[in-house]
Amino acid sequence: MLRSLFCVCLLCWVNSSPAQSVIVNEMSQGASGGQEWVELLVLEDDVDLQGWEIGDADDGNWHSIATFTSHADWLSVAKGTLIVIYNSGDVDAMITAQGGQDTDFADKSVIIPVNNTDYFIEDGPWGLTGGAFSNSDLDDGAAIRDASDVIIHDLPGTHPIPTISGPGSGEVIFFTGNSTSYLLDPDYWTITASSSATPGTGNGGDNSSWIDSSLPVRLGFFKISSSNAQVQLQWATESEIDNQGFIVERKNTRHAEPVEAWTEIAHFSKNSDLLGQGSTTAKTEYSYIDKTVQVGESYSYRLSDVDYRGNRTRHPTDTVTVTDSDMNLKPAVLTLYPAYPNPFNPDIQLSFNLKESVNELSFEVYDVQGVLVQTLSSGAHQAGSHAFRWSGIDRSGKQMGSGIYLVRLALAGDAQIQRITLLR
Repeated sequence: MLRSLFCVCLLCWVNSSPAQSVIVNEMSQGASGGQEWVELLVLEDDVDLQGWEIGDADDGNWHSIATFTSHADWLSVAKGTLIVIYNSGDVDAMITAQGGQDTDFADKSVIIPVNNTDYFIEDGPWGLTGGAFSNSDLDDGAAIRDASDVIIHDLPGTHPIPTISGPGSGEVIFFTGNSTSYLLDPDYWTITASSSATPGTGNGGDNSSWIDSSLPVRLGFFKISSSNAQVQLQWATESEIDNQGFIVERKNTRHAEPVEAWTEIAHFSKNSDLLGQGSTTAKTEYSYIDKTVQVGESYSYRLSDVDYRGNRTRHPTDTVTVTDSDMNLKPAVLTLYPAYPNPFNPDIQLSFNLKESVNELSFEVYDVQGVLVQTLSSGAHQAGSHAFRWSGIDRSGKQMGSGIYLVRLALAGDAQIQRITLLR
């Protein structure tokens, strides 16, 4: 009798679902075996995930895979955070390609194995070589339920005949919408080869825009220059959301190798010039001068912004060698043009202009984790306009997945950064 009532409740989920503060945004069976993983997307501010469970409701029966622990990181998870949970016993290549475990919540993208006991209590078969989902049973898909055992989102939607079919072996399914009203509409779900999965990043189209809209700061450029035995940092934001302010970190480098750890040298709580604008769509420029450097030494600088919840987002780093006179080219020498089209598929035009010939310049593409994806050009360049096309291919010839990428143009301490979006 109790089981029947439970099944009825699951079947009624479509018409009487609770507020969906978290959804299953993507689920992969991996290339083979038990290489499964699930990506969750947090839709509301400060969601408490302590005691929640990830599992499935195959045939209307709940099967738990893992329970979220009481770790402090789960207490107040920021809106827009992507949480990837993967089978530690048989790791998918797409997880490895993203760098594996990542528990830094500051950038709103974390990737955590199920056997990480700080974050999960294992309840199911993950952690072994077998999987938790049946490849042949289309209503066997990922689900998330809260600490009161209320199912917040069940990917299939209905049982035993699913509204949204789960992926099979070697497949991934991902949500392409930007509203929970589309969760039971098959037109907003894509099933494709698992090699096209995007763990920890948006799924392209409206979905990526939905996720990206929660990022606290859109950085327009970040420039570093040296003169008179000091270093000047300049940056601008295109927009800010709940931005308290910025933190500047530095480390000494020599021959591109770090010789010391990152050290915080400036904080918005002690320097009013680094205070953020809260929320604004206007462009804002900032600057900071570092006088505690030595001539001839090379330093890397890292900028972070902090929102009102204390979430910290780091931005790409840059390096400069300290000089006792102004030997750098003026920033006006270098102009990075807007990419077109943006978002793009299959390729995008990236161009810049030089007013003078230069001996050394780099034009590169990075992912949002700061990993170099592709070098478009480097070395000496003549004055004039230079244009390149990028088709989303990394340095090894592999096609990159949908998501946000950063184009970085750097010259003699002057670095300009532009965001581009790839939609597959």
